[in-house]
Amino acid sequence: MLRQILIEAAGNLLTSRQRSGLALIGIVIGAAAVIAMLNVGAIARNETVKQFEQMGTDILTLRVNSPTGMAGMQLADILELPRAVPAIAEVAPFVQGGGSVSFQGDAESAPQVGVTGSFAQVARVGMRGGRFISEVDKFELFCVLGAGLASQLSGPFGNVRVGSPLRVGRYIFTVIGILEPTLQSPMMPIDLNSTMFVSLSNARRILTNGTIANVIARLAPGADPDAAIAAAGVYFRPKLKDATLQAQSAQQLIASMANQMELFALLLGAIGAISLVLGGVGVMNIMLVSVAERHREIGLRLAIGARRRDIQILFLCEAVILAAIGSVIGIVLGIAASYVFARFSDWHFILSATAAPLGAGVSFAVCVFFGFYPAVMASRLNPIAALRAE
Repeated sequence: MLRQILIEAAGNLLTSRQRSGLALIGIVIGAAAVIAMLNVGAIARNETVKQFEQMGTDILTLRVNSPTGMAGMQLADILELPRAVPAIAEVAPFVQGGGSVSFQGDAESAPQVGVTGSFAQVARVGMRGGRFISEVDKFELFCVLGAGLASQLSGPFGNVRVGSPLRVGRYIFTVIGILEPTLQSPMMPIDLNSTMFVSLSNARRILTNGTIANVIARLAPGADPDAAIAAAGVYFRPKLKDATLQAQSAQQLIASMANQMELFALLLGAIGAISLVLGGVGVMNIMLVSVAERHREIGLRLAIGARRRDIQILFLCEAVILAAIGSVIGIVLGIAASYVFARFSDWHFILSATAAPLGAGVSFAVCVFFGFYPAVMASRLNPIAALRAE
């Protein structure tokens, strides 16, 4: 019986192809929008996790905020921090600046960062070739390049490699290492890929402001980041005078980004819900038109013994068929849209385990819900009045 009703419902939809196609478009757009948005949200969360996995979640960033912009921390005070605050295991101070870097006459503007030998270990940077700046380099004119900067400086007459000479102002630096390509970390105020690293001593030669205002610290195993931040603030308070210490842990940033992701997901869900509601209204309108056009058919069915429930099931089956076809097409289009977004954003594409089932399921439910009213209206027609309809 149900099989016969489904065949008859499909036949009715095929008879009015244009009307069915218009209803199907609304369902497809709604389902595809929800699935694409849910999957894009999952891709964004995955990229965030990858960025934190690179450096770890036991990282603290310390920064000096000064009204004049010239205040900073003393190197000796920074190196003493792990002894004064046992919750902090390692520290890596660095100085930020920028300027022109040239190779074989071709110049590029690039961030220039002065670091200590502990920076590579604390920031967990990998080397594609050579080695990182060490404590013994001091005033030796050595530098390490990010993978992106090395690629930018390379030209048709030669590639930048370990041992290549670079000019920075009136100094000639020798490249002693090139970093592996890395993702931009939310905990780092610099892009490692596009940066030139030199020793702290040399940074004071080439940078206009050699004040140490930034420190990356790694927590001791099992340490509480909030307690470590509070202890670091107490340690530096008498040493900074009018300046203040701003600190942030990876866990705080993760919590903040999680809240932003939830807001982002709610926004996407709201947009998708609007699309679904519009698709559902389209299905309802199309089916109400169908009911109006088929008054005589419905009256004849009721007159020869069809129950009102049978009429209701027939129209509900039409809504179910439209919802099923629209959900399947919406799944394909939604996944394709999120894949295109990932490719254009240079993100790794992943398929969310919940996006397709949830999006298609909600779309199916909405369409059936909006199809229920026309089905009830059809089942409540008066057979005599329906047979008199022109």
